[in-house]
Amino acid sequence: MHPQRRFSVTSIEHTEKLAMMLTGFTWTLCSGFEHRGFLFLNDSTRECGAQEYAVIQDGRQVDSITFGWCSEAKALRYIRQLLAGEFEDAGPVQPITEPAEGHTCLLCQ
Repeated sequence: MHPQRRFSVTSIEHTEKLAMMLTGFTWTLCSGFEHRGFLFLNDSTRECGAQEYAVIQDGRQVDSITFGWCSEAKALRYIRQLLAGEFEDAGPVQPITEPAEGHTCLLCQ
């Protein structure tokens, strides 16, 4: 939804931690997470709105999930379904991503 947005991506090893990170915090609009080959990129239109994430695998958007409306348990179920391949892709995307370390942009300043 935001082709010019640069995303600061942090790798998260554990599925449970990712579910907690996506539901327990409000992140800047340039925030993103990588987990087991999936990118979870903040697709929200504003920081004070519901935290919505584009879910991308291998350059294809798999889904967009509003984790801001999910409990941690529900987010964990969605993530496990994604990992199991239970979502269909919605088409190709080319997000601009970079490591979180050293990232700065107008959205996070």
